[in-house]
Amino acid sequence: MASLDDVVTSLQNGVTNVGLLVQAIRSIFPQQTGTSSVATAGAATLPANPVGFIVVSLPNGTSVKVPYYAS
Repeated sequence: MASLDDVVTSLQNGVTNVGLLVQAIRSIFPQQTGTSSVATAGAATLPANPVGFIVVSLPNGTSVKVPYYAS
């Protein structure tokens, strides 16, 4: 039977591993870093009247703005 120390150690290891998993996911997937009401530059023609823009930080450090629309 596991002792209380073994259970605590297992829980601590689980928390540590979840933290490492979160760091790995953040390094791979883009992260939303804010919103903006305007965006400039770029060659794309957007559909009319975006509500705003979600600011996303890509894994390479580049920030981009993605338009969003009201439903």
